[in-house]
Amino acid sequence: MKKTMLYVGNLALTVIGAFFLVRLFLTLPFNMPDAVDGFLRAMLHILGQDEMANPDDMEVLSVLLYFCIALVIVGFAVSGLNVLFRWRRAKWRGYRQH
Repeated sequence: MKKTMLYVGNLALTVIGAFFLVRLFLTLPFNMPDAVDGFLRAMLHILGQDEMANPDDMEVLSVLLYFCIALVIVGFAVSGLNVLFRWRRAKWRGYRQH
């Protein structure tokens, strides 16, 4: 039960952190980079969707791509914090001698 709560907490922290990171990123005034547009068009071509019903959907797909990237970034940060906290807790309890 304790590990399950830790996993759920880490997952929630990662998703919420990624959400706020994307919101912060979207407040910046810029156009969609050509590399992102090219990547999304290549992925749509690979998946068999050469034409989109609404061109505005590219913006939504770019936000989804930014969210996936933010999930990876925040996930690594949360994992690093878990390792740091585990190391500090072991040091406080005297399990490690440095």
